[in-house]
Amino acid sequence: MNEDSIKETFETEEDQLKHGLLHGGFNLHDLPRLPSNVVKLYVCANRKEFEKEREILIREVYPDLRRYCRDNHGVDFHAVDLRWGSRKEVDVFQPMFLRELQLCQKDTMGPNILCMLSEDEEVWYPPLEVEKDEYETLLEFLASCGFEDEALFVDRYYKEDKNGPTPYYYLQVDFQQTYSDEWSSTLCLLQQIFLKASEACLQKGMIDTETYMEFKPIGLENEVETGILAVDRKHRERNCILYVKGLLQEGKESTVDDNSSSCTESTISNGFLPSSLRETVYENMRGSVNVITEPVDDVSLEKLEFSKTFANKVYCSVKEIVDESIRNQNPVQRDPFFREIYNQWNFLKSSQCPFLERDDLMSATKDYFLSETDRPLAIIGENGAGKTSALAKIIRDVNTAIYNKDLTMRTAIVFRFVGETQVVTARQFLFNLCLHLVDLMGKDRSEIPTDYKQLKYFFSELLLSGEFGGMLIILLDSVDLLEDNHNFEWLPIKIAVNVKLIVSCSSNRTELFTHLLDRCKDSVHFLSPLSSTECERIFRASLSTSWRSVTYEQMSIVKDAFQVCTLPLFLSMAIEEAKRWHSYDDMNFCFIGESVGENINALFERIEKEHETLLVSHFLGYLTAANLGLSEAELLDIMSIDEALLDDVTACCKTTIRRMPAYLPARLLQDLEPFITEREVDGILVLSWKHRQFQDAAAKKYLSEEKFVEDLHSNIADYFLGTWGGSIRKPYHESNKSHLQKRENEACRFLCEQPNHFGSTEAMTTYNLRKFRHLPFSLRRSNRLDDLKKYVLCDLDYMFDKIKSSTFQELLRDYNDAPDREIQLVEDALKMAKPTIEKDINCLGAELSGRLLEHTKSYKYIRQLVHNCDLYAQRNCPLIPNCQCYNTPGGLLQYSFNAESASNISFHQSPCGIFLTAKTAGSLSLRAWEISKGDPRPEIVMPFGQIYATKDGSFLNVFCNDGTVKIFRSDCGELYDSIEYKYDDIASVCVSKKYLALALQRETGPYLIDVTEASLIHRFSYHSRSMAFNSQETHFVCESGRNIYLFELPRLVRKCTGEASDVPKQIVLCGDKKCFVVTKSKQVETIIFDITNKHYRRNNLMTDIDIRDMKLSNTGFILVIMTGKSLRLFSTSTEKQKFINNDLPPCCLTYPSSNYASVSFSVDDKLLIGIRGYFVLIWKTDTGKLARVLQTGNTPLLKLLTSSATNKAVTLSADNDVQIWDLSNVDYPTRHTDKVFQNPVKITEVLHAKHQVVCLGSNQEDVKIVNSSSGQIEHVLRNDDDVGPVHDFIVSKDGNYVITRINSQSLRGQSSTEAILYDDLLWDVKSGSKIRHVFDSRFAVFSNNCRTLVFVTCVNLSKNWRNNVYNLETTALDSDFNFLCDFPEKTEFLTTPCVVSEEEFSYIVGVVKTGAPADTESKDEINTQLLVRGLFSPSATYRMIGIRDIVQTLGEEDTFLDAFPYQECSCLIVYENRKGLNNSKSSNPYPKGAVVYNVEKEECLFHFSSFLEPTTDVSRIKFSSNNKVILDNNGNVFTAESNFKVPNTRSKGLDLRYSRLALKGQHIIGLTKDRTELTVVRSSDGVQNAKIPVHGRGCCLSVDHDDRTIVVGCEDGRVMVWSLILHLSDPMAELISKLPSRVSNPNKVTDNQAVDLLQNDIKYIEGRKPAQPTITSQTDIRRPPSHQTVSTAVFLTQQTSLGRETPCHVQ
Repeated sequence: MNEDSIKETFETEEDQLKHGLLHGGFNLHDLPRLPSNVVKLYVCANRKEFEKEREILIREVYPDLRRYCRDNHGVDFHAVDLRWGSRKEVDVFQPMFLRELQLCQKDTMGPNILCMLSEDEEVWYPPLEVEKDEYETLLEFLASCGFEDEALFVDRYYKEDKNGPTPYYYLQVDFQQTYSDEWSSTLCLLQQIFLKASEACLQKGMIDTETYMEFKPIGLENEVETGILAVDRKHRERNCILYVKGLLQEGKESTVDDNSSSCTESTISNGFLPSSLRETVYENMRGSVNVITEPVDDVSLEKLEFSKTFANKVYCSVKEIVDESIRNQNPVQRDPFFREIYNQWNFLKSSQCPFLERDDLMSATKDYFLSETDRPLAIIGENGAGKTSALAKIIRDVNTAIYNKDLTMRTAIVFRFVGETQVVTARQFLFNLCLHLVDLMGKDRSEIPTDYKQLKYFFSELLLSGEFGGMLIILLDSVDLLEDNHNFEWLPIKIAVNVKLIVSCSSNRTELFTHLLDRCKDSVHFLSPLSSTECERIFRASLSTSWRSVTYEQMSIVKDAFQVCTLPLFLSMAIEEAKRWHSYDDMNFCFIGESVGENINALFERIEKEHETLLVSHFLGYLTAANLGLSEAELLDIMSIDEALLDDVTACCKTTIRRMPAYLPARLLQDLEPFITEREVDGILVLSWKHRQFQDAAAKKYLSEEKFVEDLHSNIADYFLGTWGGSIRKPYHESNKSHLQKRENEACRFLCEQPNHFGSTEAMTTYNLRKFRHLPFSLRRSNRLDDLKKYVLCDLDYMFDKIKSSTFQELLRDYNDAPDREIQLVEDALKMAKPTIEKDINCLGAELSGRLLEHTKSYKYIRQLVHNCDLYAQRNCPLIPNCQCYNTPGGLLQYSFNAESASNISFHQSPCGIFLTAKTAGSLSLRAWEISKGDPRPEIVMPFGQIYATKDGSFLNVFCNDGTVKIFRSDCGELYDSIEYKYDDIASVCVSKKYLALALQRETGPYLIDVTEASLIHRFSYHSRSMAFNSQETHFVCESGRNIYLFELPRLVRKCTGEASDVPKQIVLCGDKKCFVVTKSKQVETIIFDITNKHYRRNNLMTDIDIRDMKLSNTGFILVIMTGKSLRLFSTSTEKQKFINNDLPPCCLTYPSSNYASVSFSVDDKLLIGIRGYFVLIWKTDTGKLARVLQTGNTPLLKLLTSSATNKAVTLSADNDVQIWDLSNVDYPTRHTDKVFQNPVKITEVLHAKHQVVCLGSNQEDVKIVNSSSGQIEHVLRNDDDVGPVHDFIVSKDGNYVITRINSQSLRGQSSTEAILYDDLLWDVKSGSKIRHVFDSRFAVFSNNCRTLVFVTCVNLSKNWRNNVYNLETTALDSDFNFLCDFPEKTEFLTTPCVVSEEEFSYIVGVVKTGAPADTESKDEINTQLLVRGLFSPSATYRMIGIRDIVQTLGEEDTFLDAFPYQECSCLIVYENRKGLNNSKSSNPYPKGAVVYNVEKEECLFHFSSFLEPTTDVSRIKFSSNNKVILDNNGNVFTAESNFKVPNTRSKGLDLRYSRLALKGQHIIGLTKDRTELTVVRSSDGVQNAKIPVHGRGCCLSVDHDDRTIVVGCEDGRVMVWSLILHLSDPMAELISKLPSRVSNPNKVTDNQAVDLLQNDIKYIEGRKPAQPTITSQTDIRRPPSHQTVSTAVFLTQQTSLGRETPCHVQ
């Protein structure tokens, strides 16, 4: 389908516009004008007559309008009143007034002018410019009439300028005296002379009426004409508001008195001025609803009433016009994506440079478009080289070709001018581009990821796929301006043939420029400066189009300047400067510097002279310091709280309101207009510098003083904090002229409040994007760290609203380069919680508090944040973590993961950390991750072979079996190049950042390769096995036999030769004069080269037969030598041994034969890290003391790597567990997680009112009591004499006692699943001590009042239950009284019995079956009965109660099922109703009934004839704490109101795991089907109140008797504890304050507590050791060699090496 047929299918003009914006190829002149999201209201009114109205507007109307526009429509409101606060002398700058009015008409989306006209108007200023003929005519007339003095007076202030198309006389405005009374009198006298002379000339016919009107003082006429009269009626109704003050009457003609003796004596007539103008405007606006008139009746009461309603009428008029504009808004304007593209096209339309040709670039671009290259094209040039204008020309040419159908194939053009719109981050930039490309390719927008890591790969895949049906041209300008460029890693190296990608970048940013060259290789075009001739041509042409010229002398200055600099920006500034020149200007005035920077400084100096230094420095300071600029309204408001500036301004501008007058910034902006741009950011128009050089120059000049910069940013921060918003009065010092002192005063500044979001309802909510952008930035720059944490980075509302307004990544950007540890902890917590928060933002509070609880005792603002998270729970997620539920930041372990399916796992250095490479089974691709940050890298398809990365990780070198080294780029996975070598087994490889040295087993070598250039430098003729580069890559050493050769790189000049005592096995080169060698005979030697004298010196450091490795520290000051059992440290400068403690704690020596696997230094060499067995060991290098011991798991550690870029380390264990360590936290006690077990948790229970949790691991080793607020293990319920695994445990309701159940020793041959007898151990929770040991226990039951404990012990256990013999052992827990009684014969429990009690009475109740012994001849039928017996009474007897004994109406077939304690001394008995039913041949279950039975009184209290459902498993039902709600195994809820008969259908069939009831049965707690989330569901209607993830997968759940405390045991061995606070009626603050984890107890860890950290590590490891000792293998008990053995072996080895060339026989 061609483009014409596509256009015909458009239903609306908006669809056609969207198509044009997406594809390109339309006439730029047809681009519609879309107003910005700003209401700019120009106030046109007399200065004197409307003072009262202006005050009303400023105090009452403007703030309300701004608040209304912002809250309801998300647009900005700005009133421009240039006469408020200004003196009448300012009226001489009439072009400034018209310029501001025209800008309001151009930009506003609502009303653009409020015109207030009165009867009297003071008009007094003379014309700024007069045409030469008219000027000379007037002066000749004055001279002829005898007014020579007046003519000379006029001629003193006007000068002729011949640089225009017609000569003009210009008023010489004295900027230094603008506000002096003398200058005011001068202007008034000039006006009188011109008016009198022009009126006389008009009457004499010397000038015509049109000429006369040019001299007549016109007051507001130009503004009224432009703003109202010249506007058509339709737009006048939409955009104009008129306020008429005073009685309307006809204008009066004025006469001229020719007989006056002085030209200035007669009273100046107003002619057809304000009075006539007012009626003319009123007639044109008659009938409009936007006309406001003042009452004509001069009654003071009515005047007062009108002043009260004036504000309301103006407010309503503006509001209605704005509402109407919003309703009629173009749909393209409402779509942020299309609005962004429209702004790009609009910028292209405005950026015209018709005289710039750039033929070389156009030719190179054309060749690129016609080629079949798969590379992007980079356009490089220095700042100011014209990259943007060059790219704009390319875009225009392509767009025109598409429009004119000059191209042979379908073509679409996509372009972005970075820095011209609000898209400034790489993530925003890529997301916006992907949206554009996806729409072009017809894909689904939902495929686009939002995360930067995924976006960069998605973008590359789009360009590589080339799915667009034609040619796709993409042009990206100034990509170096992106705030977070990521070194252009997002820029694809390869693209489809039908995709053409052009990017431009500044060469001044050397690092980025280098990365871009690296990615584009040879596809680069450098922009050269223009020639001086071309600059002169463009200069003359540009001046001509502006109707200006220069004199010969002035042109000489220009030509001389172009001989020095020909940058397009320099040319542009020269043109703008020349437009100001007049022919009468002194040559000293006509200045052009020799560089762009010199011209910018000259500009700053000029405007400082014209506008005062203080105003300029503050205005430009704010403009430069702000993040992405400020709007005019924001600038005025911020300057209105700048007391130093206001004190200076109010000295000459007297106002009753302490605010910045608008005319001062307006005048300044008029002079800076060519260099200031307006762009749309966050939905409003903001001002910013057009070129980077201006930004840099302004920062250097005005932001060099730290205190001044802090004050500027502090004012910006106060504004966006809303510190002085609304009616809040800001203090200031008012000067008192009668006294030298300043007195305190305060004034309201009428600023808007700054909430996080606007709008009264969720549907109308718009977010304060301006606050989110500026507040964190300004608070940082003002060094207000406490406010930064309090109001931004540790404020939950800010986080919540920032995420909802943009993305999670945008929130994290505020935390970049965290200035202190507290902020870093919050940032890390957010990163850890990212997956959950992106899925459900309501979990934000619980996630943060569950990770930061441990830090609340040390950090004030984290404590405040966690408190707010708790309060936030009621509104969103009602689960409050009691303890460290999730991984906690701030500890040594940053995070860990398991790469169980990966192989060939390797760690490599990277420029920003560490990256991991691994291969999955059966795959040829190598996966890579930047694990120090968690970022994935692209897959690398590479052949099998050994992989060696360069030292900075930029390249991966793969040694293939075909004798080639294939070099891959790690950032994109592209094959960079390959180098051949003679195939042989590899002996050793040494790699630096740039070089690679390869030694082979049999062939000569080594090979020396330059990896960055992909070239073989040299192949040596030695047989080297050991090589080394120094860290500076200036020298290289290799060995040949015992000789060691030192070479200088890159020329490979041999500088010196040394000799070791034996063949070197390992070499480390330190600097350029010293190397350390490990010889074959296990000696460590130092070789010091004397390069000047070509000598060397050799020293012996140590000898050890078990040397495993030798490493040099990052700074090169320390050398570590690793043996199997110990470490040695040496100073590289003095070669003396440093102290290091090799005495490890006993917990690290579980396996005596374990050896060190690896050792390394931290980035700053302050720490030494080693791995041995399961442990990571950390020493302080300055003291040599062991600082930390960390256990990673149950498998040995194999690999260790520390980063040379960040203070991170990574380890790999034998089961492919990868751990990332943050070494900067070595002095902090924080633990990443508090795992209770090394395996899944099997059972958990809460100890009521104890803030403790009892849990059992799946390995059944022991039961542990854990503090629910700290996560620390307090007791382990196992003694050394306890034998066998723990099967279960039972907890008393009051939490004072725990029974652990161990498989009975009498049934040792049975499995734990078959066993029914246990050895029960009763424990006192408080002391953690064992109270009693009961053997062969069948049941153990606590009473509800926790005073009684009953054990059902077995005396004889038979396969025939009739022969089982039991005893009841009753214990009074509040005393030492124990009671033992027999159990009825031929009786067996069918269910677990229960104990019911009331005060001193206790009874055991259970469902049993009874019958005759098995060996009797007549066997009785088996009967199911209820057994009841009183406890602690020897005379008590067993009562066997039948079902009909309780309810006589039941049948004999009905049978008991189970009994549960229900109320005091009563129980709930459930039975099966089999009466009248025959289910012997049916699988359908029987219906159920229930009885509430009082055991003491032996009476039925209540009968439920129908109870639960037939399918309910009674043994698995759950009761609420008040026994009024029951939850069955099918997820059905039954309530007492329905007599437990009918389930709640609205919550029926909840598919939850381990479900429990909470809050008296009002809510159901359970895990989701996949056991990854904890869910809270309202039992009455099934509404989900909360869902929060557990760590990994949950495997058990329990709820405390308080109905609020929830415990989940996880598969990774940790226990998670929450409190449920759901209802608004809950005493939330009181409940939270009772949690021990919320009690404030500051306890910061200082340096002198380092020893405590080590002891805590040891205690932590000991507390988690397996209960049963590990049986060592035969190799573990091997005795290590003695010192004598080692010495003898070393001696023999040395003797052998000395005579290695001849046979040696040792006697």
